[in-house]
Amino acid sequence: MPEFEAAGIAVFALSYDEAIALEDFRAAHSITFTLLSDPESAVIRDFGILNTLIDSSDHPWFGIPYPGAYVIDAEGTITHKFFDSNLAVRAGPEQLLRAVTGLAEEAIAITSPTPTPITDDVQMNIAFDGNHLTPVVQRDLVVQLEIPAGKHVYAAPAPDGSVAVDVILDNNAALVARSLQRPKATPHTLSGSGEEFLVHQGSIELRLPLTMNAADDLNPLELSGEVCWQSCDDEVCDLPVRERFLLTIPVAAAPAMALQGPGAEIEPNAMSHFQYMTKRRKDSPPQSEQ
Repeated sequence: MPEFEAAGIAVFALSYDEAIALEDFRAAHSITFTLLSDPESAVIRDFGILNTLIDSSDHPWFGIPYPGAYVIDAEGTITHKFFDSNLAVRAGPEQLLRAVTGLAEEAIAITSPTPTPITDDVQMNIAFDGNHLTPVVQRDLVVQLEIPAGKHVYAAPAPDGSVAVDVILDNNAALVARSLQRPKATPHTLSGSGEEFLVHQGSIELRLPLTMNAADDLNPLELSGEVCWQSCDDEVCDLPVRERFLLTIPVAAAPAMALQGPGAEIEPNAMSHFQYMTKRRKDSPPQSEQ
């Protein structure tokens, strides 16, 4: 929250829970941002994010939104939106801050010791944007490449027989990776043949969003894989490069939000709120989607 406040960003979370339930939830988790109650799912409908996969007779789940986050500017225009097909994945705070400011945070917590000079003079630095991995919260593996003047690396898709810049993780059952976020490519035309293809030049940054399947084991996790690219100038192409990396990332447990079991000690009224919502929605269900 201090980083959000310093950037002039107001944070609001909206759900279809009753206001009194949100009050208890806020107290249990020491939440300092504003929680908004939308018990009839009116705002949820207005934003077009009502979860229509849930039947209107399924109490109390009908009325819940598809989970996600919006970034809205001072004029009220949505500039970014973060939604995922997995109900247990949320955009991380670093991702939201970057969407608002347009910049990565200056302090990236875990990095390789020094940029890696490669034989074709491309320099690579790899980092994890955040202080730990945890279930639910998504954070980015960040790869920065510095490409010498007069050279380029192939963007995807690369010409036949060439290698596009890419980040490939080693198999790890504890990790869930989303699609690699690549910088915008520029077209490049060879003066001799007139062949045109997409390239990256100068300083580029690749981001791979990651979250965890589970965190039963809170030991640090080894994040390994390789970064691939092939650099060229207008006359000759260097051999493809596959540079290995290994980062050790601290792991934290997911936030406790259970209705019973260990989470119940943190939220002692959670079950009663759930039962109240079930009864209220059964007696007076929300209006069905028209």
